Amino acid sequence: MSVFNNLQSAAIYKTVLLSFISIIAACTPTDVQPPNNNAPLSGDNVIRKSPNDTREYRVLSLPNALQVVLVSDSTIEVSGASLSVGVGSYQNPEEIPGLAHYLEHMLFLGTEKYPEPNSFQTFVQQNAGFSNAYTASTHTNYFFQIGEGAFDEALDRYSDYFKAPTFDRQYSDKERHAVNSEWSMGREQDGRIINRLRGITADPKHPAYRMSVGNLETLVDQPDMPLYETMLNFYQRYYSANNMKLVLFGKQPLDELQALAEKHFSTIENNNIEAPQVKQKGLTKSVLGQHIFYQPQKPTRQLVIEFSLNDNTDQWPFKPNRYLANLISSEEPGTAAEILRKKGWVDDFTASISPDYYGSDGMFMVNVGLTESGLSHQDDIIATVFAYLNEISRNGVDESYFREYKAMVEKQFADLQMPNPLNQAIGFSSSMFETPVEHLIDLHYVYEKFDPEAINQVLQQLRPQNARIWHIHPQAEVDTDIPFYAGQYKTKKFTKEELDKWQKKASAMKLELPEENDLFSSVNATVVEPTIEKPVLVTEDKGIEAWLAHSMHHQSEHGYLQVMFNTDLPQLSAENRVMSDLINRIFSLQTTALRDKAGRAGIGIGIERPRDNHALTLSGYSEKHPLLYERLLKRWVEMEVEPQDFTIAMEGYRDWLDGRAKADPNRQLFTELDRLMSTPSWTDAELREASEAITLDKINQYQKELLSKNRIRLFAFGNYNEAMVNEFVAITESQLPDAWQKRDRYLGRYHTPEVGQEQNLSSTTLHSDNALLRAYYSPVDELNTGAQLLLLNSVFHQAFYNKLRTEDQVGYIVGSSIDRIGDYWGFILYAQTTNTELADLTQRFTEFVNAYPEQLAAIEPSVFETLRDSVIAQINQPPGNFFDDYPRFLNDFYRGNNQFDSREKLTAAIAATDKSQVQALYQSLILSAEAETVTISLSGKE
Repeated sequence: MSVFNNLQSAAIYKTVLLSFISIIAACTPTDVQPPNNNAPLSGDNVIRKSPNDTREYRVLSLPNALQVVLVSDSTIEVSGASLSVGVGSYQNPEEIPGLAHYLEHMLFLGTEKYPEPNSFQTFVQQNAGFSNAYTASTHTNYFFQIGEGAFDEALDRYSDYFKAPTFDRQYSDKERHAVNSEWSMGREQDGRIINRLRGITADPKHPAYRMSVGNLETLVDQPDMPLYETMLNFYQRYYSANNMKLVLFGKQPLDELQALAEKHFSTIENNNIEAPQVKQKGLTKSVLGQHIFYQPQKPTRQLVIEFSLNDNTDQWPFKPNRYLANLISSEEPGTAAEILRKKGWVDDFTASISPDYYGSDGMFMVNVGLTESGLSHQDDIIATVFAYLNEISRNGVDESYFREYKAMVEKQFADLQMPNPLNQAIGFSSSMFETPVEHLIDLHYVYEKFDPEAINQVLQQLRPQNARIWHIHPQAEVDTDIPFYAGQYKTKKFTKEELDKWQKKASAMKLELPEENDLFSSVNATVVEPTIEKPVLVTEDKGIEAWLAHSMHHQSEHGYLQVMFNTDLPQLSAENRVMSDLINRIFSLQTTALRDKAGRAGIGIGIERPRDNHALTLSGYSEKHPLLYERLLKRWVEMEVEPQDFTIAMEGYRDWLDGRAKADPNRQLFTELDRLMSTPSWTDAELREASEAITLDKINQYQKELLSKNRIRLFAFGNYNEAMVNEFVAITESQLPDAWQKRDRYLGRYHTPEVGQEQNLSSTTLHSDNALLRAYYSPVDELNTGAQLLLLNSVFHQAFYNKLRTEDQVGYIVGSSIDRIGDYWGFILYAQTTNTELADLTQRFTEFVNAYPEQLAAIEPSVFETLRDSVIAQINQPPGNFFDDYPRFLNDFYRGNNQFDSREKLTAAIAATDKSQVQALYQSLILSAEAETVTISLSGKE
């Protein structure tokens, strides 16, 4: 459960099947827009979908005015729901900041029909599902996913929270502490802090000025406003059926889904409330024309030129904002981004828009990542951006750009991949308040006409006097504490001298607009007939191997190509590990323009390090992959590291390394666990020391050695035939140096668990919270162990959470998971706490672990069997889209399993697992300590 505001995407992660299935519920950035009270459309085929979309959609309005979207997909084995209520943190009473978020926490503590707290979450998890919620600025969302066989009962439980929640008063104070823990967890995160600064530097009369999350200081009784009763009144006021949007999805036919919606949601009370609106502008004239300085918690350097923008979301069919963002962020020769990169002042240059962030207004932002050198040239960078905007005003409002963008988005939509169904449901239910329901899918792909007037209206607002400039770097001059959050900030008005200086510098610059993108083709390419279900070896010569498979579920123009330079080089020393990272950073810098151009044409370029190897990847439209791969490989082979790129890459690496020490303690736990269980491994301090010894000559020598000593492993998936794969092989062989020493396959080493071995790490963290992790690794290298642990975690996780988080309130982050190292499996418990000492937390871990066998024994065999069947069904579920398809084979590719059968073996192992085996494994692995144990404890600062 969490709070998100507009600039921050809501992403809620819940790992269900580690190493095999990762289900991610990611919400799109939320918008501040009042609910659309126009009469809703209804019926089938109302929602405009891609020809590639096989799902069926229906829109209906229940008798209580609750608008519903139904999504039927016969290929999925899960069902779920997402319900958004049109109220969020902007509606918090001034006296009690965080009330909407507090209500979100209190809601799921039982209903009149199902009074036990967290019983819904337990039911969902026992049926191979998960649930969560978040509070945004203008809406609150509750969502879940479950095995499709349990959907009816799940909806009965879920819907009751919107009809008869008990708001169990005995948990009122506990949930205050839960909200406080969540606030504490985020109070040192730069993203949340900057979001908070957007509020306190806006007009004080705007609700963004107030704290949104809530904590023990804000969630208290106020005169004539007792917290608990005010929360109940808030629920009664806003949680009305006509202020809700619901999405149901599953493999069930639309008629069945409609029957479920009518059965469970028609009786939610409709109070016919008026939709809440935010009319106060956030960026009024008094807060514009100023610098905002902030010292970030993690090492980062950023310059943000933020322009106030009147809400123009009603112009979405013409996309003036996106038109300008595409031009501004271009990396083509002569553009602002390209010129500033060449000077070595910036390492990132993007544009983003949130036109309704504050309600009736928002921002158009140019986001610039600064190098150390760039810090001393901020005025030049600002002037360059203004000069480029002037050039766009003079020559950039051109129908030829519109035609190119329109062709690109139309092709993208024609082959649009279906998203994860829960992701789609969350996105739909949150967007239905401001998006015409028929455009829930195609909103970003409609480009109706070229509208120069709309574009010029936006351009007129991208002026210095309408800007705020954010200076985010460690040396920023600050003088004021940020209420409720770590860090300080400072504001200062633009001076006339500054404005004159920027104008003078800008007028002396000559910049160029981007040329036509030669990597884009609007012509549909031939789609290869799918004949190869699992990867087959197309070529195997000395030093090179090439594999090919087709998508049996999503035939399209898309392809995925990975060319791996398999070598032990990064593993030989700490210096080599650092240089492995640096060489990829440098190549990313040198290919920025190419990657940008390819990305706009629908082709992704990746410069990656899978399993500590180096790899180049291409994904998307495959027609020009041979051409693009040849360009990319040629630059990779001929790369010479120049001093400027070396300096920028080293700065970025050290910033990343230093930033890990300030990550959330929960993340640090897993970083340390990965290090302890890896062979070889080095501490961050050892890597930092190694970086000091690396020179320009060493990094160039590393690149030469990397190219001359390796095995090429090529993985092609999708719209390729064997001739195309052989073409990739030929390109590779022609480009590699004559001195290429063709190596045999190198398999990375890993730690081997031993019974009785203990690893203990105690350390301090710069965060204020404490964190604890305890892991048990089995010495048995069998897939059966993984299957048993997977089912154990499915029932253990929620019970552990209920006890430590809900009942004992010892931490906001509480959980369990499974891990795999080579062929060995482990079971992990973890928690992050703001209010509990490590000794107490350790004791609570031990007490729960020792007491849990009784709960495990009480689980009915039928519940366990249903869980097992649902897990198997989800593993065997066809991939929802092309980009979920090829990852199913990559794990085996990396592990050298040429049979590509891990999925089949896993499902067989799960099918052969019964409850008694899980109980026996729990006894041996955890209670009898027939395992290697790892304990990591992190002490927070006072």
